[in-house]
Amino acid sequence: MKTKQSKTSPSPNDTFKKNILFINVVLFAITAFFALVCFQYSNVIPNQSLLISVYIVLLVSLGLFIYGFWLRNNIRLNRQMGIFSSVYCILVSILLFLTANILYTAGVEEGTIVEEVHYFSFSLLEYLIIISILSVLLFILSSPKVLNREIKTAKAYVWASVLGIGLVIMAYIIMIVIMNKIFTNPDSVKDSYEILAGSVGFGYIGCAMMIVIRRSKTKGTKNNG
Repeated sequence: MKTKQSKTSPSPNDTFKKNILFINVVLFAITAFFALVCFQYSNVIPNQSLLISVYIVLLVSLGLFIYGFWLRNNIRLNRQMGIFSSVYCILVSILLFLTANILYTAGVEEGTIVEEVHYFSFSLLEYLIIISILSVLLFILSSPKVLNREIKTAKAYVWASVLGIGLVIMAYIIMIVIMNKIFTNPDSVKDSYEILAGSVGFGYIGCAMMIVIRRSKTKGTKNNG
């Protein structure tokens, strides 16, 4: 019986391989989909630099996708998977940010959006401020002094997920309030703005994982010392 159980029970390395494969395929599919969405507006928007940026991000995503398959066969630590996932989430965040601006620009060119807001500057400022605030909040809330317990890698991921859900929901509500205050016709920019909110969400997830990985490493170094 013990021999059969040992054969059927998955090892931690097998779990890492399955997780990294799932993350790799899903995130690449997201980047490919939104790059295709942006390509559909290539003849509409005058600012081709946005499209060029999208294509560059897609190429980087393809590189990460290939690297993900290599990592799947060589992964040994949970931290490796965390770093890969966080970098990929930040890349997806950048692509969604560019997509939001392309959709907005296309709406302006087609006459469906009539606003006085300089959307790229506004969206970039909002993007950076909200992600920075959320990251600082997570950094504070994930402190051992606040939690009154040691941060360990496995528990830290669970705790970050719980905090992340609450903080992302809060950020989304704040962004919707800002949208209704800033734009004269919020419904006309809703599609672009929701993608912008998604970019903030992915950007925060990537930064949150980096924070957790860094804190876990720091704590582990102190304990070893």
